[in-house]
Amino acid sequence: MYSHRFSRITLLTVLSILLLLAFVVTAPAKDAAKATPPGMINSVLGPISPDKLGTTLMHEHFTFAYSGWFADATMAPEDFKAALKTNLGVIKAAQKYGIKTIVDATPNDTGGRNPKLYKALAKKTGINIICSTGLYTEHEGSPAYWKTRVMWGADISKLMSDLFIKEITKSIGKTGVKAGVIKCGTGPKMSSYEESVLKAAVLAQKATGVPIITHTEGPTGGVEQADLFIKEGADLKKVMIGHVSNSKDIEYHKAIIEKGVYIAFDRIGLDIITPTDVNIKNIAELCKLGYANKIMLSHDTVNVWLGRPIALPEKFLPAFANWRIDHISQNVIPALKAQGVTDEQIKTMMVDNPRNLFLGK
Repeated sequence: MYSHRFSRITLLTVLSILLLLAFVVTAPAKDAAKATPPGMINSVLGPISPDKLGTTLMHEHFTFAYSGWFADATMAPEDFKAALKTNLGVIKAAQKYGIKTIVDATPNDTGGRNPKLYKALAKKTGINIICSTGLYTEHEGSPAYWKTRVMWGADISKLMSDLFIKEITKSIGKTGVKAGVIKCGTGPKMSSYEESVLKAAVLAQKATGVPIITHTEGPTGGVEQADLFIKEGADLKKVMIGHVSNSKDIEYHKAIIEKGVYIAFDRIGLDIITPTDVNIKNIAELCKLGYANKIMLSHDTVNVWLGRPIALPEKFLPAFANWRIDHISQNVIPALKAQGVTDEQIKTMMVDNPRNLFLGK
């Protein structure tokens, strides 16, 4: 009798376990990523319509550090509360002038990409924040990890693109945040490693439809990047070549635009590279030539630097005085208008072009 009862109890137990396992296997995970609806943009708080972007700064950094800062983190650990407080003040300054969306262009292999911080900032302020996936330049990024795989015959463009795609379609780690743009960059002369990164960006763009934004250096960097994107079959209407403001040569700016991509004067205020008045002159001239529909404006500000602070010599301080989140709104736009740039052209550069970049128009 006991044996028979034991058998029935054992059978019921086994059946219960099997049913439980079946539920666990078939039930959706609590944090499973939902697909972003077609035509929507990944913000850090979830999908948004392109029409909700409004006035947009396409290239800024809430926190940032060059690769390797973590090796010094014992001396200067990351302070989340301090970063939150500083960036809340920065966002308030931007919102005063009607900024609705900020793209944080920090790639994976530098310090500072912090989806948890972005979510907190977006929740507290109501601003749209779009996070990046991607990799930086060879000389300022972290290429050793990827180069090690090249030694053993790996196709690192495929490996990199797998990473980008997962962060766009699933999540950045376990944060629940999906990237909304792909960030990549090249040094003064594009290296083979950087070429692999750009090819990976194109593969990810083809798979997800997400725009590519870039970091450029040197007198020909933007043209080289555009040529590679053309060769690899990127959707050029979803490519923004960044840092064209590094150059004072308007012919360089025009040459990039003629490739079919957008350009960004996105270091405005970083006067140690190009003075603001030179950028204003060039932007105004390009608008007169009919290129307003291919230009975006931003600052490339860094609101919080990770690591031990660097004490700048006093003589350099004036060159950074305009490098702040409200410089375009407060100073540059009025100056552009004084040079004949219309309100409609301002709206085109600050509202329409960012929206159209995401839409592929």
